[in-house]
Amino acid sequence: MNSPDSPPMHAVILGAGPAGLATAHELTKHGATVTVLERNHYVGGLCRTVHDQGYKFDLGGHRWFTKNEDLNNWFRRLMEGELVLVERISRIYYGGKYFNYPVAVGDVIEKAGLLTIVKAGLSFLLALIRYGALNRPIRNMKDAYTAQFGATLYEMFFRHYTEKVWGRPCEELSADWVAQRSKGLSIWSVAREALSTRKTRVTSLIEEFMYPRDGYVRIPERMAEEVRGAGNEVLLNAAVKGVVYHGPNELEVLYDTPGGERSIRANHVVSTMPLGILAQIFSPRADETVLKAARSLDFRDLITVNVKLRKKQVSRDTWLYVQDADIIFGRLHEPKNWSKAMVPDDEHTSLVLECFCTIGDEIWSLSDDEVAKRCIRDLTEKLRFIDEREVEGWNVVRTRHTYPVYDLEYARKLEVVKGFLKQFCGMHIVGRGGTFRYNNADHSIEMGLLLARKLLGHDVDPMEVNTEQEYQEEIRSTKIRRDHYTATRQVT
Repeated sequence: MNSPDSPPMHAVILGAGPAGLATAHELTKHGATVTVLERNHYVGGLCRTVHDQGYKFDLGGHRWFTKNEDLNNWFRRLMEGELVLVERISRIYYGGKYFNYPVAVGDVIEKAGLLTIVKAGLSFLLALIRYGALNRPIRNMKDAYTAQFGATLYEMFFRHYTEKVWGRPCEELSADWVAQRSKGLSIWSVAREALSTRKTRVTSLIEEFMYPRDGYVRIPERMAEEVRGAGNEVLLNAAVKGVVYHGPNELEVLYDTPGGERSIRANHVVSTMPLGILAQIFSPRADETVLKAARSLDFRDLITVNVKLRKKQVSRDTWLYVQDADIIFGRLHEPKNWSKAMVPDDEHTSLVLECFCTIGDEIWSLSDDEVAKRCIRDLTEKLRFIDEREVEGWNVVRTRHTYPVYDLEYARKLEVVKGFLKQFCGMHIVGRGGTFRYNNADHSIEMGLLLARKLLGHDVDPMEVNTEQEYQEEIRSTKIRRDHYTATRQVT
Protein backbone atom coordinates (compact mmCIF):
# COMPACT_ATOMS: atom_id res chain seq x y z
CA MET A 1 0.00 0.00 0.00
CA ASN A 2 1.06 3.62 -0.38
CA SER A 3 2.64 5.05 2.75
CA PRO A 4 1.11 8.25 4.24
CA ASP A 5 4.08 10.25 2.91
CA SER A 6 4.00 8.88 -0.65
CA PRO A 7 2.14 10.71 -3.43
CA PRO A 8 -1.33 9.36 -4.39
CA MET A 9 -1.16 6.57 -6.93
CA HIS A 10 -1.93 7.49 -10.53
CA ALA A 11 -1.72 4.65 -13.03
CA VAL A 12 -2.02 5.08 -16.79
CA ILE A 13 -3.18 1.89 -18.52
CA LEU A 14 -2.28 1.43 -22.18
CA GLY A 15 -5.14 -0.51 -23.72
CA ALA A 16 -8.76 -1.22 -22.72
CA GLY A 17 -8.68 -4.97 -23.30
CA PRO A 18 -9.42 -7.52 -20.56
CA ALA A 19 -6.01 -7.26 -18.84
CA GLY A 20 -5.85 -3.47 -18.87
CA LEU A 21 -9.41 -3.01 -17.66
CA ALA A 22 -8.98 -5.67 -14.95
CA THR A 23 -5.96 -3.74 -13.65
CA ALA A 24 -7.91 -0.49 -13.81
CA HIS A 25 -10.96 -2.08 -12.17
CA GLU A 26 -9.01 -3.45 -9.19
CA LEU A 27 -7.03 -0.22 -8.68
CA THR A 28 -10.24 1.80 -8.89
CA LYS A 29 -11.86 -0.43 -6.29
CA HIS A 30 -9.05 0.51 -3.88
CA GLY A 31 -9.23 4.25 -4.49
CA ALA A 32 -6.36 4.78 -6.96
CA THR A 33 -6.54 7.33 -9.77
CA VAL A 34 -6.55 5.54 -13.13
CA THR A 35 -6.55 6.73 -16.74
CA VAL A 36 -7.08 4.11 -19.46
CA LEU A 37 -5.98 5.00 -23.01
CA GLU A 38 -7.50 2.98 -25.85
CA ARG A 39 -6.66 3.59 -29.51
CA ASN A 40 -9.92 2.07 -30.80
CA HIS A 41 -13.40 3.58 -30.56
CA TYR A 42 -14.52 0.65 -28.39
CA VAL A 43 -13.30 -1.25 -25.33
CA GLY A 44 -12.49 -4.95 -25.26
CA GLY A 45 -9.48 -5.45 -27.52
CA LEU A 46 -9.66 -9.04 -28.77
CA CYS A 47 -12.79 -9.52 -26.62
CA ARG A 48 -14.87 -7.56 -29.10
CA THR A 49 -18.46 -8.28 -30.08
CA VAL A 50 -19.62 -6.81 -33.40
CA HIS A 51 -23.31 -5.87 -33.75
CA ASP A 52 -24.90 -6.05 -37.20
CA GLN A 53 -28.66 -5.95 -37.89
CA GLY A 54 -29.65 -7.94 -34.81
CA TYR A 55 -26.69 -10.31 -35.02
CA LYS A 56 -23.82 -10.31 -32.54
CA PHE A 57 -20.42 -11.76 -33.43
CA ASP A 58 -17.42 -12.30 -31.15
CA LEU A 59 -13.92 -12.24 -32.65
CA GLY A 60 -13.67 -15.99 -32.39
CA GLY A 61 -15.30 -18.03 -29.66
CA HIS A 62 -14.23 -16.83 -26.20
CA ARG A 63 -15.41 -18.90 -23.28
CA TRP A 64 -15.01 -18.20 -19.58
CA PHE A 65 -13.47 -21.10 -17.71
CA THR A 66 -10.95 -20.96 -14.90
CA LYS A 67 -9.90 -23.36 -12.17
CA ASN A 68 -9.45 -20.42 -9.80
CA GLU A 69 -12.69 -20.36 -7.81
CA ASP A 70 -11.93 -16.93 -6.32
CA LEU A 71 -11.71 -15.60 -9.88
CA ASN A 72 -14.96 -17.38 -10.78
CA ASN A 73 -16.67 -15.66 -7.86
CA TRP A 74 -15.27 -12.27 -8.94
CA PHE A 75 -16.58 -12.94 -12.43
CA ARG A 76 -20.06 -13.91 -11.24
CA ARG A 77 -20.32 -10.74 -9.17
CA LEU A 78 -19.18 -8.59 -12.10
CA MET A 79 -21.59 -10.23 -14.56
CA GLU A 80 -24.52 -10.86 -12.25
CA GLY A 81 -27.72 -11.43 -14.20
CA GLU A 82 -25.96 -11.62 -17.59
CA LEU A 83 -24.55 -15.16 -17.69
CA VAL A 84 -25.64 -18.35 -19.40
CA LEU A 85 -24.18 -21.82 -19.07
CA VAL A 86 -23.13 -23.37 -22.37
CA GLU A 87 -22.60 -27.04 -23.07
CA ARG A 88 -19.10 -27.56 -24.41
CA ILE A 89 -19.09 -29.45 -27.73
CA SER A 90 -15.77 -29.12 -29.55
CA ARG A 91 -14.95 -31.24 -32.57
CA ILE A 92 -12.32 -31.63 -35.25
CA TYR A 93 -13.34 -31.93 -38.89
CA TYR A 94 -10.85 -34.17 -40.67
CA GLY A 95 -11.21 -36.13 -43.89
CA GLY A 96 -14.98 -35.68 -44.02
CA LYS A 97 -15.49 -36.96 -40.46
CA TYR A 98 -16.07 -35.35 -37.08
CA PHE A 99 -13.86 -36.26 -34.12
CA ASN A 100 -14.22 -35.10 -30.54
CA TYR A 101 -11.79 -32.53 -29.20
CA PRO A 102 -9.89 -33.07 -26.98
CA VAL A 103 -9.08 -36.29 -28.79
CA ALA A 104 -10.97 -39.28 -27.30
CA VAL A 105 -9.55 -42.77 -27.83
CA GLY A 106 -12.94 -44.47 -28.15
CA ASP A 107 -14.12 -41.87 -30.66
CA VAL A 108 -11.02 -42.36 -32.84
CA ILE A 109 -11.42 -46.16 -32.69
CA GLU A 110 -15.05 -45.88 -33.78
CA LYS A 111 -14.51 -43.47 -36.69
CA ALA A 112 -11.01 -43.89 -38.06
CA GLY A 113 -10.98 -47.58 -38.95
CA LEU A 114 -8.88 -50.52 -37.79
CA LEU A 115 -5.83 -49.79 -39.96
CA THR A 116 -5.60 -46.21 -38.66
CA ILE A 117 -5.94 -47.41 -35.07
CA VAL A 118 -3.14 -49.94 -35.51
CA LYS A 119 -0.91 -47.27 -37.08
CA ALA A 120 -1.74 -44.84 -34.29
CA GLY A 121 -0.91 -47.41 -31.63
CA LEU A 122 2.38 -48.39 -33.24
CA SER A 123 3.42 -44.79 -33.81
CA PHE A 124 2.68 -43.94 -30.19
CA LEU A 125 4.76 -46.89 -28.97
CA LEU A 126 7.58 -45.70 -31.22
CA ALA A 127 7.25 -42.21 -29.74
CA LEU A 128 7.44 -43.69 -26.22
CA ILE A 129 10.71 -45.37 -27.12
CA ARG A 130 12.20 -42.30 -28.84
CA TYR A 131 11.16 -39.63 -26.36
CA GLY A 132 11.01 -41.80 -23.26
CA ALA A 133 13.44 -44.69 -23.22
CA LEU A 134 15.97 -43.06 -25.58
CA ASN A 135 15.37 -39.58 -24.14
CA ARG A 136 15.22 -37.83 -27.51
CA PRO A 137 14.99 -34.05 -26.90
CA ILE A 138 11.77 -32.11 -27.59
CA ARG A 139 13.10 -29.53 -30.05
CA ASN A 140 9.96 -28.09 -31.60
CA MET A 141 6.19 -28.27 -31.82
CA LYS A 142 6.21 -31.39 -33.99
CA ASP A 143 8.33 -33.25 -31.43
CA ALA A 144 6.06 -32.13 -28.59
CA TYR A 145 2.84 -33.29 -30.23
CA THR A 146 4.44 -36.52 -31.45
CA ALA A 147 5.74 -37.33 -27.97
CA GLN A 148 2.23 -36.88 -26.54
CA PHE A 149 0.17 -38.58 -29.23
CA GLY A 150 2.41 -40.36 -31.74
CA ALA A 151 3.05 -39.43 -35.36
CA THR A 152 -0.26 -40.71 -36.77
CA LEU A 153 -2.55 -38.72 -34.46
CA TYR A 154 -0.24 -35.70 -34.80
CA GLU A 155 -0.76 -35.76 -38.57
CA MET A 156 -4.50 -36.30 -38.26
CA PHE A 157 -5.45 -33.84 -35.55
CA PHE A 158 -2.71 -31.30 -34.93
CA ARG A 159 -0.35 -30.52 -37.81
CA HIS A 160 -2.67 -28.97 -40.40
CA TYR A 161 -4.64 -26.81 -37.97
CA THR A 162 -1.50 -25.66 -36.15
CA GLU A 163 0.19 -24.67 -39.40
CA LYS A 164 -2.95 -22.77 -40.43
CA VAL A 165 -2.86 -20.80 -37.19
CA TRP A 166 0.83 -19.93 -37.31
CA GLY A 167 1.55 -19.94 -41.05
CA ARG A 168 4.75 -21.92 -40.46
CA PRO A 169 5.76 -25.60 -40.33
CA CYS A 170 5.55 -27.12 -36.85
CA GLU A 171 9.30 -27.80 -37.04
CA GLU A 172 9.86 -24.00 -36.95
CA LEU A 173 7.71 -23.42 -33.84
CA SER A 174 8.60 -23.78 -30.18
CA ALA A 175 7.39 -26.71 -28.11
CA ASP A 176 6.48 -24.20 -25.40
CA TRP A 177 3.14 -23.49 -27.06
CA VAL A 178 2.15 -27.17 -26.81
CA ALA A 179 3.28 -27.28 -23.18
CA GLN A 180 1.24 -24.15 -22.41
CA ARG A 181 -1.94 -25.27 -24.17
CA SER A 182 -2.00 -29.01 -23.47
CA LYS A 183 0.06 -29.69 -20.35
CA GLY A 184 -0.64 -33.16 -19.04
CA LEU A 185 -2.86 -34.10 -21.98
CA SER A 186 -1.72 -37.18 -23.87
CA ILE A 187 -3.05 -40.41 -25.28
CA TRP A 188 -2.76 -41.84 -21.75
CA SER A 189 -4.84 -39.08 -20.12
CA VAL A 190 -7.66 -39.34 -22.65
CA ALA A 191 -7.59 -43.15 -22.37
CA ARG A 192 -7.89 -42.91 -18.58
CA GLU A 193 -10.79 -40.49 -19.02
CA ALA A 194 -12.56 -42.94 -21.34
CA LEU A 195 -12.00 -45.97 -19.09
CA SER A 196 -12.44 -44.41 -15.66
CA THR A 197 -15.48 -45.48 -13.61
CA ARG A 198 -14.73 -42.84 -10.95
CA LYS A 199 -14.99 -39.66 -13.05
CA THR A 200 -16.66 -37.66 -10.31
CA ARG A 201 -13.61 -38.15 -8.08
CA VAL A 202 -10.78 -37.95 -10.58
CA THR A 203 -9.74 -35.65 -13.36
CA SER A 204 -12.32 -35.02 -16.10
CA LEU A 205 -12.62 -32.71 -19.09
CA ILE A 206 -14.85 -29.64 -18.73
CA GLU A 207 -18.33 -30.09 -20.13
CA GLU A 208 -19.77 -26.58 -19.84
CA PHE A 209 -18.66 -23.01 -19.36
CA MET A 210 -20.03 -19.58 -18.48
CA TYR A 211 -20.67 -17.00 -21.17
CA PRO A 212 -22.14 -13.46 -21.17
CA ARG A 213 -25.60 -13.62 -22.74
CA ASP A 214 -25.02 -10.63 -25.07
CA GLY A 215 -21.48 -11.41 -26.17
CA TYR A 216 -18.02 -11.51 -24.65
CA VAL A 217 -17.51 -7.76 -24.92
CA ARG A 218 -19.88 -7.38 -21.98
CA ILE A 219 -17.01 -8.36 -19.64
CA PRO A 220 -14.73 -5.42 -20.55
CA GLU A 221 -17.79 -3.17 -20.90
CA ARG A 222 -18.87 -3.97 -17.34
CA MET A 223 -15.36 -3.28 -16.01
CA ALA A 224 -15.21 0.01 -17.92
CA GLU A 225 -18.64 1.01 -16.58
CA GLU A 226 -17.48 0.51 -13.00
CA VAL A 227 -14.15 2.28 -13.58
CA ARG A 228 -15.96 5.31 -15.02
CA GLY A 229 -18.67 5.12 -12.40
CA ALA A 230 -16.04 5.61 -9.69
CA GLY A 231 -14.76 8.78 -11.37
CA ASN A 232 -11.80 7.40 -13.34
CA GLU A 233 -11.32 7.79 -17.09
CA VAL A 234 -11.43 5.34 -19.99
CA LEU A 235 -10.46 7.41 -23.02
CA LEU A 236 -11.24 6.05 -26.50
CA ASN A 237 -9.59 7.08 -29.78
CA ALA A 238 -6.42 7.72 -27.76
CA ALA A 239 -3.49 6.18 -29.66
CA VAL A 240 -0.29 5.89 -27.59
CA LYS A 241 2.78 7.19 -29.44
CA GLY A 242 5.47 7.12 -26.77
CA VAL A 243 6.38 6.41 -23.15
CA VAL A 244 9.05 8.62 -21.54
CA TYR A 245 10.86 7.64 -18.34
CA HIS A 246 11.82 10.67 -16.25
CA GLY A 247 12.93 8.75 -13.16
CA PRO A 248 11.68 6.13 -10.67
CA ASN A 249 7.86 6.18 -10.73
CA GLU A 250 7.89 9.29 -12.91
CA LEU A 251 6.66 8.44 -16.39
CA GLU A 252 4.96 10.33 -19.18
CA VAL A 253 2.72 8.90 -21.89
CA LEU A 254 2.34 10.68 -25.24
CA TYR A 255 -0.85 9.98 -27.17
CA ASP A 256 -2.87 11.24 -30.11
CA THR A 257 -6.55 12.13 -29.96
CA PRO A 258 -8.94 13.56 -32.59
CA GLY A 259 -8.21 16.92 -30.97
CA GLY A 260 -4.43 16.65 -31.26
CA GLU A 261 -1.41 15.26 -29.42
CA ARG A 262 -1.50 15.14 -25.63
CA SER A 263 0.56 13.80 -22.74
CA ILE A 264 -0.13 12.57 -19.26
CA ARG A 265 2.16 11.85 -16.31
CA ALA A 266 1.84 9.01 -13.82
CA ASN A 267 3.83 7.07 -11.26
CA HIS A 268 2.81 3.77 -12.84
CA VAL A 269 2.31 2.88 -16.50
CA VAL A 270 0.75 -0.51 -17.31
CA SER A 271 1.09 -1.61 -20.93
CA THR A 272 -1.06 -4.17 -22.71
CA MET A 273 0.11 -3.07 -26.17
CA PRO A 274 2.27 -5.53 -28.15
CA LEU A 275 5.51 -5.91 -26.20
CA GLY A 276 7.80 -5.35 -29.17
CA ILE A 277 6.04 -2.11 -30.08
CA LEU A 278 6.30 -0.82 -26.51
CA ALA A 279 10.08 -1.34 -26.54
CA GLN A 280 10.35 0.56 -29.82
CA ILE A 281 8.46 3.65 -28.60
CA PHE A 282 10.10 3.80 -25.17
CA SER A 283 12.45 6.59 -24.13
CA PRO A 284 15.33 6.39 -23.28
CA ARG A 285 15.84 4.54 -26.52
CA ALA A 286 16.88 0.90 -26.34
CA ASP A 287 20.10 -0.25 -27.96
CA GLU A 288 20.06 -2.06 -31.29
CA THR A 289 20.19 -5.54 -29.71
CA VAL A 290 16.95 -4.85 -27.85
CA LEU A 291 15.31 -3.17 -30.85
CA LYS A 292 16.20 -6.07 -33.13
CA ALA A 293 14.65 -8.52 -30.67
CA ALA A 294 11.59 -6.29 -30.28
CA ARG A 295 11.01 -5.99 -34.03
CA SER A 296 11.19 -9.77 -34.44
CA LEU A 297 8.52 -10.63 -31.84
CA ASP A 298 5.96 -11.58 -34.46
CA PHE A 299 2.19 -11.83 -34.18
CA ARG A 300 -0.30 -13.56 -36.42
CA ASP A 301 -3.32 -11.56 -37.52
CA LEU A 302 -6.93 -12.61 -37.95
CA ILE A 303 -9.83 -12.05 -40.32
CA THR A 304 -13.21 -13.11 -38.98
CA VAL A 305 -15.97 -13.61 -41.52
CA ASN A 306 -19.38 -13.45 -39.88
CA VAL A 307 -22.00 -15.12 -42.06
CA LYS A 308 -25.71 -14.35 -41.53
CA LEU A 309 -28.01 -17.27 -42.32
CA ARG A 310 -31.73 -17.90 -42.74
CA LYS A 311 -31.45 -21.29 -41.08
CA LYS A 312 -32.36 -22.51 -37.59
CA GLN A 313 -29.05 -24.24 -36.86
CA VAL A 314 -25.98 -25.52 -38.69
CA SER A 315 -24.65 -27.79 -35.92
CA ARG A 316 -24.59 -28.12 -32.11
CA ASP A 317 -20.85 -27.43 -31.88
CA THR A 318 -19.42 -24.64 -29.78
CA TRP A 319 -16.17 -24.91 -31.76
CA LEU A 320 -15.25 -26.81 -34.89
CA TYR A 321 -11.57 -27.08 -35.86
CA VAL A 322 -11.12 -27.58 -39.61
CA GLN A 323 -7.98 -29.51 -40.49
CA ASP A 324 -8.30 -29.49 -44.29
CA ALA A 325 -5.44 -27.41 -45.70
CA ASP A 326 -7.40 -26.27 -48.76
CA ILE A 327 -10.16 -24.62 -46.68
CA ILE A 328 -9.45 -20.96 -46.00
CA PHE A 329 -10.67 -20.82 -42.39
CA GLY A 330 -9.28 -22.89 -39.54
CA ARG A 331 -11.99 -22.69 -36.92
CA LEU A 332 -15.64 -21.78 -36.76
CA HIS A 333 -18.33 -21.37 -34.16
CA GLU A 334 -22.07 -20.78 -34.20
CA PRO A 335 -22.93 -17.89 -31.82
CA LYS A 336 -26.54 -19.04 -31.38
CA ASN A 337 -25.23 -22.20 -29.72
CA TRP A 338 -23.60 -20.00 -27.08
CA SER A 339 -26.54 -17.65 -26.50
CA LYS A 340 -29.84 -17.25 -28.29
CA ALA A 341 -29.45 -13.48 -27.82
CA MET A 342 -26.71 -13.53 -30.47
CA VAL A 343 -29.23 -13.79 -33.34
CA PRO A 344 -32.30 -11.69 -34.31
CA ASP A 345 -34.79 -14.57 -33.91
CA ASP A 346 -35.03 -18.35 -33.81
CA GLU A 347 -35.43 -18.63 -37.59
CA HIS A 348 -31.87 -17.35 -38.11
CA THR A 349 -28.39 -18.41 -37.13
CA SER A 350 -24.86 -17.34 -38.02
CA LEU A 351 -21.31 -18.61 -38.28
CA VAL A 352 -18.05 -16.95 -37.29
CA LEU A 353 -15.20 -18.22 -39.49
CA GLU A 354 -11.62 -17.52 -38.39
CA CYS A 355 -9.07 -16.99 -41.16
CA PHE A 356 -5.56 -16.93 -39.70
CA CYS A 357 -3.17 -14.73 -41.65
CA THR A 358 -0.37 -12.17 -41.54
CA ILE A 359 -0.68 -8.64 -42.83
CA GLY A 360 0.42 -8.56 -46.47
CA ASP A 361 0.03 -12.30 -47.13
CA GLU A 362 -2.33 -13.92 -49.65
CA ILE A 363 -5.35 -14.08 -47.32
CA TRP A 364 -4.91 -10.61 -45.83
CA SER A 365 -4.53 -9.14 -49.33
CA LEU A 366 -8.00 -10.33 -50.37
CA SER A 367 -10.76 -7.74 -50.23
CA ASP A 368 -13.46 -8.20 -47.61
CA ASP A 369 -15.92 -9.48 -50.21
CA GLU A 370 -13.32 -11.84 -51.71
CA VAL A 371 -12.44 -13.47 -48.40
CA ALA A 372 -16.14 -13.76 -47.48
CA LYS A 373 -16.99 -15.39 -50.81
CA ARG A 374 -14.09 -17.84 -50.41
CA CYS A 375 -15.43 -18.79 -46.98
CA ILE A 376 -18.97 -19.26 -48.26
CA ARG A 377 -17.74 -21.36 -51.18
CA ASP A 378 -15.85 -23.61 -48.75
CA LEU A 379 -18.94 -23.92 -46.54
CA THR A 380 -21.23 -24.82 -49.44
CA GLU A 381 -19.08 -26.75 -51.92
CA LYS A 382 -16.38 -28.45 -49.81
CA LEU A 383 -17.95 -28.90 -46.39
CA ARG A 384 -21.60 -28.82 -47.51
CA PHE A 385 -22.64 -27.27 -44.20
CA ILE A 386 -25.07 -24.79 -45.78
CA ASP A 387 -26.84 -23.95 -49.02
CA GLU A 388 -25.76 -20.71 -50.66
CA ARG A 389 -29.41 -19.60 -50.82
CA GLU A 390 -29.45 -19.52 -46.99
CA VAL A 391 -26.81 -16.79 -46.87
CA GLU A 392 -28.33 -13.38 -46.17
CA GLY A 393 -25.11 -11.39 -45.86
CA TRP A 394 -21.78 -11.17 -44.14
CA ASN A 395 -19.61 -8.98 -42.00
CA VAL A 396 -15.79 -9.00 -42.15
CA VAL A 397 -13.48 -7.82 -39.33
CA ARG A 398 -9.69 -7.57 -39.55
CA THR A 399 -7.68 -7.73 -36.33
CA ARG A 400 -3.95 -7.13 -35.94
CA HIS A 401 -1.56 -8.68 -33.40
CA THR A 402 -3.87 -11.53 -32.44
CA TYR A 403 -1.58 -14.48 -31.70
CA PRO A 404 2.02 -14.19 -30.40
CA VAL A 405 4.19 -16.44 -32.55
CA TYR A 406 6.30 -18.86 -30.51
CA ASP A 407 9.13 -19.36 -32.99
CA LEU A 408 12.27 -21.25 -31.99
CA GLU A 409 14.00 -18.06 -30.80
CA TYR A 410 11.05 -16.33 -29.12
CA ALA A 411 12.06 -17.09 -25.51
CA ARG A 412 15.54 -15.59 -25.95
CA LYS A 413 14.14 -12.49 -27.69
CA LEU A 414 11.48 -12.13 -25.03
CA GLU A 415 14.04 -12.09 -22.23
CA VAL A 416 16.08 -9.43 -24.02
CA VAL A 417 13.08 -7.11 -24.35
CA LYS A 418 11.72 -7.77 -20.86
CA GLY A 419 15.20 -7.26 -19.40
CA PHE A 420 15.35 -3.81 -20.96
CA LEU A 421 11.95 -2.74 -19.60
CA LYS A 422 12.63 -4.10 -16.10
CA GLN A 423 15.19 -1.34 -15.61
CA PHE A 424 12.48 1.31 -15.33
CA CYS A 425 10.69 1.54 -11.99
CA GLY A 426 6.99 2.14 -12.55
CA MET A 427 6.79 0.47 -15.99
CA HIS A 428 4.70 -2.72 -16.03
CA ILE A 429 3.43 -5.17 -18.66
CA VAL A 430 0.35 -7.39 -18.58
CA GLY A 431 -1.96 -9.36 -20.89
CA ARG A 432 -1.57 -11.42 -24.04
CA GLY A 433 0.08 -8.79 -26.22
CA GLY A 434 1.75 -7.00 -23.35
CA THR A 435 3.62 -10.06 -22.09
CA PHE A 436 3.76 -11.92 -25.42
CA ARG A 437 2.02 -14.89 -23.84
CA TYR A 438 -0.81 -16.90 -25.38
CA ASN A 439 -3.41 -16.16 -22.68
CA ASN A 440 -7.08 -16.88 -22.71
CA ALA A 441 -9.19 -13.90 -21.62
CA ASP A 442 -9.59 -15.30 -18.11
CA HIS A 443 -5.79 -15.55 -17.83
CA SER A 444 -5.40 -11.92 -18.90
CA ILE A 445 -8.04 -10.75 -16.43
CA GLU A 446 -6.39 -12.72 -13.62
CA MET A 447 -3.02 -11.22 -14.58
CA GLY A 448 -4.50 -7.72 -14.49
CA LEU A 449 -6.11 -8.22 -11.08
CA LEU A 450 -2.87 -9.59 -9.63
CA LEU A 451 -0.78 -6.77 -11.10
CA ALA A 452 -3.12 -4.24 -9.49
CA ARG A 453 -2.76 -6.00 -6.15
CA LYS A 454 1.00 -6.00 -6.55
CA LEU A 455 0.94 -2.24 -7.16
CA LEU A 456 -1.17 -1.90 -4.02
CA GLY A 457 1.53 -3.64 -2.01
CA HIS A 458 0.50 -7.29 -1.99
CA ASP A 459 3.08 -10.07 -2.38
CA VAL A 460 1.76 -11.61 -5.61
CA ASP A 461 3.28 -12.38 -9.01
CA PRO A 462 1.03 -11.87 -12.05
CA MET A 463 3.55 -13.68 -14.24
CA GLU A 464 2.68 -16.98 -12.56
CA VAL A 465 -0.70 -16.97 -14.27
CA ASN A 466 -1.06 -19.54 -17.07
CA THR A 467 1.98 -21.55 -15.97
CA GLU A 468 0.19 -24.41 -14.19
CA GLN A 469 1.48 -27.88 -14.96
CA GLU A 470 -1.75 -29.52 -16.07
CA TYR A 471 -4.02 -29.32 -19.09
CA GLN A 472 -6.10 -26.14 -19.01
CA GLU A 473 -9.34 -27.91 -19.84
CA GLU A 474 -9.04 -30.60 -17.14
CA ILE A 475 -10.47 -30.14 -13.69
CA ARG A 476 -10.84 -32.12 -10.53
CA SER A 477 -14.34 -32.20 -9.14
CA THR A 478 -13.20 -30.57 -5.91
CA LYS A 479 -12.04 -27.44 -7.74
CA ILE A 480 -15.38 -26.31 -9.18
CA ARG A 481 -18.49 -26.57 -7.03
CA ARG A 482 -21.55 -26.79 -9.21
CA ASP A 483 -23.80 -25.12 -6.61
CA HIS A 484 -21.75 -21.92 -7.05
CA TYR A 485 -23.06 -21.35 -10.58
CA THR A 486 -25.57 -18.51 -10.80
CA ALA A 487 -25.88 -18.57 -14.58
CA THR A 488 -28.88 -19.59 -16.66
CA ARG A 489 -28.42 -22.77 -18.65
CA GLN A 490 -28.25 -22.22 -22.42
CA VAL A 491 -30.31 -24.87 -24.19
CA THR A 492 -29.27 -25.60 -27.78
